[in-house]
Amino acid sequence: MSHPSRGNGTVARRLPPLVTALAAGVIALATAITADTSAVAAASVTCTTPAVAMYHVDGQGQLRRWGLESPLSGTPGWVEQQIGSGWSGLNVISGGNGTIYTIDQAGNLRWYDDDDYADGGVSWDPASGSVIGTGWNGFTTVISGGDGVLYSVDSSGALHWYRDQAMNGSVSWAPGSGSVIGAGFGAPSVLIAGGQGVIYMVTSSGTLNWYRHLDPTGGAASWARNGVGSVIGSGWTTSARIASMGGGILVVRYQNGGASWYRDTDPLGGSASWANQGTGTAEGTGWNATQLITDISGCTAS
Repeated sequence: MSHPSRGNGTVARRLPPLVTALAAGVIALATAITADTSAVAAASVTCTTPAVAMYHVDGQGQLRRWGLESPLSGTPGWVEQQIGSGWSGLNVISGGNGTIYTIDQAGNLRWYDDDDYADGGVSWDPASGSVIGTGWNGFTTVISGGDGVLYSVDSSGALHWYRDQAMNGSVSWAPGSGSVIGAGFGAPSVLIAGGQGVIYMVTSSGTLNWYRHLDPTGGAASWARNGVGSVIGSGWTTSARIASMGGGILVVRYQNGGASWYRDTDPLGGSASWANQGTGTAEGTGWNATQLITDISGCTAS
């Protein structure tokens, strides 16, 4: 795979809110979330300005960055730019704050850094594309918790913890990397990293479960609620693409090309507390069927 192309990025485009109605089935899913908005005060959340990045690979293998200008409210308003080429056939994972990891078909784990993730330019760290690991195609799922943390699930459903200490393209893994810190995280469930140790799981029955790893930088098997998931929603589907911008911000893309914004207002506590009583905000239509990759560190809760 080639390094991200440099110097061929298109001029950033500001896109007006898309108002095409979502299909009836999508709307039904979006309003079927269980929520108790009165139980817990909303967490304080700060986000990257002027926008939080979301990446996707188009049909030509071009890497495009979309910036959501209002991540806390979900008001549609995106800025889009092509920032690379040659990205077809990869598993692309946001490491947060412009860090991107990819896994190719040979199992090589590569590190990239989008230097202009926040301001909309096209600039990559010179070490981008460096191989920092091998054998990563042996996992069924790999997600990032930000700050160099990677969680991977093996074929038995065991959850492994890793941390890229250097985050600069050199091979530097924290002691204990590869440790098993949990079990039962395998298919058919879908995992979504939420940042700050938060992991969301969509089960085959459509429930959304919340977990929080309490030692994301150290790798100890320490979990909120003793590792028992908290059910915070229903009506979700494993066929949708779901990603988090951190701080409880979730973006969902449906099979019909529509997308919606949700906000879990208690991302660190795990109660069923949602903005807008759990109803999603439509983010337009025409989103393609490739991976949904949001900057996992775009927003931070406290």
